[in-house]
Amino acid sequence: MYRSIFYIILIGLFLSLASCKVSGVEAKKGLVAYLKMHHKDKYEVLTFKRNFNAASMNPDLFWVELELKENPDIVISFEWNAKNKALYISSQYSQDRSIESLTRYQEEEIVIKKELHEALDDDVLDMDVNVFNQTISISLETEPSQKDFEHFSRKIRYVLEDYPNTWTSEAHVNFKTKTEEKGFYQLIVKPNTYNDSNKSFRYYPNSIVTNNSGSKKAENIDRIIQKKFSKPDAPVFLNNIWVNQTQLNSFYIALEKYEPLKKAEGNRNITEGVGMYMVKMTYPNLEMETLAYYDYKTTPRDGISLYLIDQLPEDYKYLIEHS
Repeated sequence: MYRSIFYIILIGLFLSLASCKVSGVEAKKGLVAYLKMHHKDKYEVLTFKRNFNAASMNPDLFWVELELKENPDIVISFEWNAKNKALYISSQYSQDRSIESLTRYQEEEIVIKKELHEALDDDVLDMDVNVFNQTISISLETEPSQKDFEHFSRKIRYVLEDYPNTWTSEAHVNFKTKTEEKGFYQLIVKPNTYNDSNKSFRYYPNSIVTNNSGSKKAENIDRIIQKKFSKPDAPVFLNNIWVNQTQLNSFYIALEKYEPLKKAEGNRNITEGVGMYMVKMTYPNLEMETLAYYDYKTTPRDGISLYLIDQLPEDYKYLIEHS
């Protein structure tokens, strides 16, 4: 009975909203008039469709895509409040979301990509730049060296520092090779214009992070680890890899150990994490040395990742904890 009453109320609410909403034809006319008045008819409307927002219960929101007539490569998108005849901007956005700022962002995005290609094309096989995600993917013939990382960091930083309002954080630069299609190393490039001093954790400049899942090198490291540590009833799983930040010649590796639950559930063989190994591995010969084992009975599993980072020698750390 209560469910029926709820549905009746919900249907009534939708009917009430539908009866008050602005029609699609009227809404589009309002947008076109707005663009002519405030933007001198510089934009072509590519997409205009109702975009009912369940969070705000507003039936007058429309999804809009505009093309800048003088440069068709620039296409901006936003929500339009047809009743208020204004852009709808969610409270999650703190930065300027006007049509002018969205256009400026797209213009700078095109310039950033162009300048990065001009700066790096002679050094790479291929490159992809994603300004929205603040990532760069670079393909090389062979795995990058420390000198390569310094070279690319200097060139990338030089370009990004001219566009602090568009490239607003550090750049995550992924390095791929012909034999390492997903990439093992990721370089963190921090423009001098980016201020992260208020963050709980921040990267050291030119930090080198590893891709622990999906890369061939990580899979090879995992294979060696499994052979040494895993048992049929007590498997281990690769948790994290930290590379020596100055020489790239060794790794610290965290492995989580699992054991069967003491109280079996049905006929299933269920395991649970019981502790973490810390192992050091040299590169490229991949020789291992077990450094420590942290049992969850004495070292709580909650917060173990941060605890392990604190145990690392300085040459392997890439994060700074805010004090």
